[in-house]
Amino acid sequence: MTVKALTLFGEEIMPEQIVAVGKSRAVKKKKEKVAAEEVIVTEEPEKETEILKGWEGDKQYYSIGEVASLFKVKTSHIRFWTNEFNLKVRTTRKGDRLYTPDQIREIRAIYNLVKEQGFTISGAKARLKDRKKMTVESVDLKQSLLQLRNKLLTIRNQLSS
Repeated sequence: MTVKALTLFGEEIMPEQIVAVGKSRAVKKKKEKVAAEEVIVTEEPEKETEILKGWEGDKQYYSIGEVASLFKVKTSHIRFWTNEFNLKVRTTRKGDRLYTPDQIREIRAIYNLVKEQGFTISGAKARLKDRKKMTVESVDLKQSLLQLRNKLLTIRNQLSS
């Protein structure tokens, strides 16, 4: 597997070209990184990971251990993502977290962005926020198109009678 980093200007940086930087330079680099867009990491595909392939949400709730084993990550990842992305999970009296199949699908989207596509947590939050906004807009568009269609059908029926 060869890892290449594409910068904002399309330059490819190989891991061998990246040099360790001292603390004083690291602070400067961090400020520059915030100002510039994120670096996109691309990997040449060896095998596509098949997380949740064949998984059916047949149970009502899944424990955090079951969710972690589905994604092949530690439970701390799932707990961290739950807190960072404000997923409202059900807890038992003992404090165990229980996840619904819909929440597992949300975690799948987070896993895809963070682990497979290489997004940072803040970048993944922004992407998910854009997706939700786009979904709401598409639902509104669909409703307005259905209303328009109904109006056109009533006009057609009036003209034909």
